[in-house]
Amino acid sequence: MHFLFLIRCLILLAIPGISAAQERPRSEPLLKADLDALLDFSAFWKSSPANFETLYVPRVENQEKEPQFEWLTAGKDRARFSRHMFSNMETHLTLFSGEVKPEEAVVEFVKGRAARSTISIYNRGDSGQISQQEFERIFRKIGQSLGTLLKVAPRRQVISGNAAVKMVSWIWTTPTGVALLEHNDFQSLGQSGKPEFLRLKLAAPDQADWSMGKLSMGVQRMALLKNVIKTPGGDVFISGIPMVDQGAKGYCVAASCQRLFEYMRIPCDQHEMAQLLNVDVERGANAIMMQKSLAKVDQKFGVTFKPFINPELYYDNRGRRRTSFKEFTGAIKEHADKGVPLLWALDLGRFPEEPPLPNGGQISGGHMRIIIGYNTSKNLIIFTDSWGAGHEQKRMSATDAYEVTLGLYSMSPRGM
Repeated sequence: MHFLFLIRCLILLAIPGISAAQERPRSEPLLKADLDALLDFSAFWKSSPANFETLYVPRVENQEKEPQFEWLTAGKDRARFSRHMFSNMETHLTLFSGEVKPEEAVVEFVKGRAARSTISIYNRGDSGQISQQEFERIFRKIGQSLGTLLKVAPRRQVISGNAAVKMVSWIWTTPTGVALLEHNDFQSLGQSGKPEFLRLKLAAPDQADWSMGKLSMGVQRMALLKNVIKTPGGDVFISGIPMVDQGAKGYCVAASCQRLFEYMRIPCDQHEMAQLLNVDVERGANAIMMQKSLAKVDQKFGVTFKPFINPELYYDNRGRRRTSFKEFTGAIKEHADKGVPLLWALDLGRFPEEPPLPNGGQISGGHMRIIIGYNTSKNLIIFTDSWGAGHEQKRMSATDAYEVTLGLYSMSPRGM
């Protein structure tokens, strides 16, 4: 928590006869955000990041007001509300006049205006398992509220073949915006089926594209090449990788996959990806299981999966690496030059990196990142972490990166 905000709480606790609990009713949380403004299509899609900060309070240094959201990028093109924004204090998120309590919401800005929102109403990773009866109650409540608010009837949407898991989707289309309510199709699995996620996607009329599950050919080779940036200092890196914050969950693999697929304009969500990969919330996915799972999804997403470093075959029977340093850096250069990021599994915390690992986050153990570039003259790799703002572009010695690598993979559009 930030300094001034903590001081305010400590002062309340220090004054005799006054406590933080007495300042507000016990049932009312200290941190809260009503997300109903996201449903006001006629006004919300006109919001710039500056306007957005008048609607909701951002998390900043030297916090004076109770924060409600945090920017996921320094460029302020993605904002995130989360029930778990702080590890020691919950943020109470509400929707539909307080009747629905979401876990998370991400707002995207395109060309300086709000364009899309994705609201995680329920996901097993954050919420825990709930009964089918409770899930269906929430689903019906949202559907009824959307119909009343938007004054249109929904229709069943057929999701494109590029979907990670089989889903049930209903769409409301109006002149001022589009709403898509979807969840994993657990009913088709009978008694073994369980609710995994329920999400509400909102989009401005001109932004209801591939991100809303419509059939798309994905990104093309020339579009990827346009994302390659070369600097006078020798950096070569891929721009435009969407940021996703995995939060406190062991979702580094799922979050990295979501970022990679969104970059290729393939709709994907870390919660559905976690279901597909069988990711454990606390432990995440180990490198071997992760590779086996990733090898199964390429057909569903219309991409080609290729392991350059296989964790099962990384060492020979004498303990020597099967992949040379030259092959490692060569694969990075080849793909960065084409605008294709690489999924990177590694043993975290063994060598320094810039900026350093955050004190309050993961600092050791198995982890997944995305390698987005290199600097040959400085012997550096450039990568990004799924931890929000400040982690968009990071650096490490290529030699050190090679030493900590457990796996290296590409998920490329077909034909590349």
